[in-house]
Amino acid sequence: MKTLFLVRHGAPDEGNLERPHDPPLNATGLRQASELAARLTDARIDRIVSSPQLRARNTAAPLAERLGLPIHILDGLAEIDLYADRYVSPETVRRQTPERWREFLQSPARFFGRDEEEFRSGVLNAVAAILADPRGTAVALFTHGTPIRTIVLHVVSAANAKQFPISHCSITRVSGGSIDALRLESVAEPLASQAAR
Repeated sequence: MKTLFLVRHGAPDEGNLERPHDPPLNATGLRQASELAARLTDARIDRIVSSPQLRARNTAAPLAERLGLPIHILDGLAEIDLYADRYVSPETVRRQTPERWREFLQSPARFFGRDEEEFRSGVLNAVAAILADPRGTAVALFTHGTPIRTIVLHVVSAANAKQFPISHCSITRVSGGSIDALRLESVAEPLASQAAR
């Protein structure tokens, strides 16, 4: 049986001119990643897997350095905006295109021109591969809000869970031996600095 620590990336540098499609973390995100690494140092994590997107890899880096572990990249953990020309946060979508906010909430995948079922299958297949891999019993997965929601919905099968907030650098824990035998341990645990607000 494995425990998966599903970590949403830290705050990205939205509007980054050099990498508008795949921004790095901003200063807040870098602080969040450092705080997260300190929090997870004693969690007995023995494998780190990340989305290929820079904001997820940047978030994983401090923990990987602390633990002396490599970061394994898995495309199935990528966010729905993987092929977009520009990163746009949900907050920006809501502010800049309020007339499309309901559409975004109903299906973020379709909003970004992706097939919802194909995206869902990609995420679940990636998690199934991690669970089947003999490496690691406590695995940190650095990913994004939509993949985390997809995994949680698979575990709890609750339609209303689509709208729960996934804060930057929050931790969601699931455990089990296979994709269809996962148990939800916690959802979106905030960092200490976020919980104090």
